[in-house]
Amino acid sequence: MNVTVVLADDEPLILKGLSKLIPWEEQGIDIIGFAYDGKELLEMIEQRKPDIVISDISMPHLSGIDIIKEVKHRELPCKVIFVSAYQEFKYARDAIAYGAVDYLVKPVKKSDLEAVLAKALSLILEKGEEDRRRSKLDLLERKNHDDEVDGWVEQLAEGTLSEQSEGYRYLTEKLLGPLYTIGAARIDPVGNDNERWPMQTQKLVQFAIHNIVQESIAGIGQGYSYEKAGSFVFALSYEEPGLPVRLAETIKDNIFKYLKLNVSVGVGESVKQLSQLSQSREQAEHALSMTYFTGLHRVIRYRKPEQRKDREKELFILQSEIIRVMTEGSWDIVLLKVKELLQVIESAAIGNRQLAVSTCFSALLYIVQEVKKSDAPMSDWGFDIQHLQSRLGKYETFEEMCEGVYDMMQLLFNRIGDNPDHKEQTMIARVVQYIEQHYMEDISLESVAAVAFMNPYYFSSFFKKQMKRNFKQYVTDLRMEHALSLLKHTDMMVYEIAEKVGYNNARHFSDMFKKQTGRLPQEYKNALRDYGGGD
Repeated sequence: MNVTVVLADDEPLILKGLSKLIPWEEQGIDIIGFAYDGKELLEMIEQRKPDIVISDISMPHLSGIDIIKEVKHRELPCKVIFVSAYQEFKYARDAIAYGAVDYLVKPVKKSDLEAVLAKALSLILEKGEEDRRRSKLDLLERKNHDDEVDGWVEQLAEGTLSEQSEGYRYLTEKLLGPLYTIGAARIDPVGNDNERWPMQTQKLVQFAIHNIVQESIAGIGQGYSYEKAGSFVFALSYEEPGLPVRLAETIKDNIFKYLKLNVSVGVGESVKQLSQLSQSREQAEHALSMTYFTGLHRVIRYRKPEQRKDREKELFILQSEIIRVMTEGSWDIVLLKVKELLQVIESAAIGNRQLAVSTCFSALLYIVQEVKKSDAPMSDWGFDIQHLQSRLGKYETFEEMCEGVYDMMQLLFNRIGDNPDHKEQTMIARVVQYIEQHYMEDISLESVAAVAFMNPYYFSSFFKKQMKRNFKQYVTDLRMEHALSLLKHTDMMVYEIAEKVGYNNARHFSDMFKKQTGRLPQEYKNALRDYGGGD
């Protein structure tokens, strides 16, 4: 007797696609029903008693979380698999916690569906069903083989796979050339909010990206991929010149299309022998490191580094000109000279991020110190020289660092002959605007002091003097103000609100909320409901 399954989604096209994605009967599975909302699905589970349910996690009337809770509460003997969009990872994690077998990320791929069905079947089939047991073992064997091949590809790319090994012979048979190239993709450090993801979400995203890379390869040629230390490395065998860059663009675009993630991709030069692929991998990694200068969310082809030229004399002349126009000229002239200085620094750095940062720091330090030594009248309320180099090093791209340098130089220029009281009012307004734009992030006194180019100790005193409360209390008050608004006017869950206003830990958020208002967030929300809303 075949295993039975019910498919559920509020979009008929998706249901039709799922029903045709794999040969269900060949897998020993019969589709016995389709449901289009949560209420209909729950009734169908009770009436038809399917072995497996595959459902969209966001359904009308009853959500996937509601369904899995009811299945557990009523002790219904079915295994639930959810289909989730990337934005719904939080709900999917909750579903797993309530006992779902697993969940798939849209768009569902055939290989993913087969793998998760095998997992579900392994939980419900009896040991005596020899044919299904064999199917499970075959699937496991294929997975183990795939893992072994991934290991061979990684060793090949690292230059540690012996040409006499079984793995090298296997890859030689599969990757026919005549050209080979390695590329590497990595999630951009800004614009993705990935630092705040829980570990489970990070693993899911890594899995999804690996699948997208492999599917992109399959659509364009022959190759393999693996993940290591946050880089998604792919090895491509091809004939047509330009194919690796085209594949890299496809990978970048597909990851953004399906996961809304920005990635950068480095591409090494082509080689003619598999044994030379480690050179291409090193080049791909070097190309990827150049995002600091080229910018993020793009494909970077490897280029041989230029020989470093001595630009010390040119740098000194520009620094001297900047010091002179700082005290004599207009801001437009200062900005023009600073841009020239940064262009020389970029050229002198020849792709070396640390060299660019240290050269920029030395130039700015000299300029600031010489301007302060000049006879020009100048307000001085905490320009932070001590932390200047570390602040410059935190910028993710050279372009971002340039923008930061422009702000620093304008601040220094404006202090010359300026009224200190007026300048303090302008600065506190800038600081408050920054906090209001970033309160939902992991901001600290040190990070905001850097925005004001002040020493943290001076900034703390300056902020309290201007705002009549300390920095920490101001940020807490602002977060709680927004949390109250979200509790009143949205149906968001408490942990979602916590993340929305800058707390990674919902428990900590609840404690802070109670300290501020005298109630836990859920108690406050319940009270609003009891009294008919928050207006």
